[in-house]
Amino acid sequence: MSDPSRAYKWILLISSLVTLGFLLAAAARENVTAEWRHVQKDYQRILLAKAGDATSRRVAGQFPVEIRQVTVPALNTVDRCVSCHLGIDDPRMKDQPEPHRAHPKELLKIHRTEKFGCTVCHQGQGAALTFHEAKAEDYFWDYPLLPASLTEASCNSCHDPRALPRGAAAKLVRGMELFDEKGCWACHKLDGKGGQLGPALDNVGLKTKHQFIRANLKGSQTVWHWLSQHFRDPMGIVPGSRMPAPALTPVENEALTVYMLSLRKRSLPEEYLAPDKIEQKYARLHPPAPNGEALYKQYCASCHDTGLYTRWDKNFQRFVPAIRNPSFVRTEDDECLLANVEEGRPGTFMPAWGPKAGGLSKPEMEALVAYLRGAVKPAELAAAPAGGSVERGRTLFGRNCAGCHGAQGQGLIAPALANPVFQKAATDAFIAETIRSGRENTPMPAFARAGFGQAEIADLIAHIRKGFTK
Repeated sequence: MSDPSRAYKWILLISSLVTLGFLLAAAARENVTAEWRHVQKDYQRILLAKAGDATSRRVAGQFPVEIRQVTVPALNTVDRCVSCHLGIDDPRMKDQPEPHRAHPKELLKIHRTEKFGCTVCHQGQGAALTFHEAKAEDYFWDYPLLPASLTEASCNSCHDPRALPRGAAAKLVRGMELFDEKGCWACHKLDGKGGQLGPALDNVGLKTKHQFIRANLKGSQTVWHWLSQHFRDPMGIVPGSRMPAPALTPVENEALTVYMLSLRKRSLPEEYLAPDKIEQKYARLHPPAPNGEALYKQYCASCHDTGLYTRWDKNFQRFVPAIRNPSFVRTEDDECLLANVEEGRPGTFMPAWGPKAGGLSKPEMEALVAYLRGAVKPAELAAAPAGGSVERGRTLFGRNCAGCHGAQGQGLIAPALANPVFQKAATDAFIAETIRSGRENTPMPAFARAGFGQAEIADLIAHIRKGFTK
């Protein structure tokens, strides 16, 4: 009989030899052919070529080929980037290709590698020993290496970008300006202030790609590519999005992307914060007296424009009220204006801007109301006619008003009259004057010119107050 264990012995022998082969190949790759070893030997040859005397040549010849790393306990990082980027602090390497080139702009003079490491600014997988693994775009790594064109985003963690020397973080500063100019505050919150139509952006720079809808994203599956494509075509990236395309040039798109990436809620030790960052934090806690015009431009202008004329918003498919129109503010008292600012219009695109919603303080809302009013004083309105019929008012409303305001006052392309804030803040005298005189420079006509008298106005008021289905 043949020995049945003979086959198993051969299988075991062959498996052992194959395993040994793999181990030897891995050892050779790590100790002979590793990428970082070739990089360091190239660097040694550059040192020898640049050596000007015998002492320099001797030192270059003794250059140790070994793994190098920077450990920063305060930031909980271990960065081995310096295993390949050996010339980052050597001015003689300014003319060399990467990875030997000296760090640009002499930033390492004030951002010493031993204190800051590399990934605190550049992101990437710091413990990696190959460029592909350090870049980490297609790895299960939350924060891949930032492209060089976007690294200014990291400055915002330790600095107030607007306090830096001119040009030091020009792209980041321009992105901050664009965020204001394009009215992003109207829909997005930052530091507890802003609209609620879009997500809060305080920590968008620390989100990972898994937190974004990427079904329609083509190309690089990174956060910065998503942001860039989203600015170009919001509805193409997020189907059903209400965000209008902000009409950016490629340069502006990149600047706004940099600013979005800079919005990070990072808890850094105080020793890493520059004096300008500490001053910025102090200024936020001690803001100056509110400026109504600045507040209007920041939070209101993106929808209401100048506020002097009603405008058609093709994105929301409705008219946006002219809230600075003299014929409007003349018929509104400050209390009513303040109520509309503070409470918004629930169920519509007009958000509440009070402390518990949009984050504006009472002095800020009062400054905003003062700007809306301008030099126009509230007029003494005639008393509204009383005793109207809800039934007759319903008929009049259906014929003359429902096309814009909705059959149930829900608002179609004009303000929602059934809205609880409107019902609470608007007086009967205000409603009567609006029906009678209309609104100059808006689609709201003066119904007195159409023959509406006191009886018709009283009927309409009765319906607006009591006739809508609850």
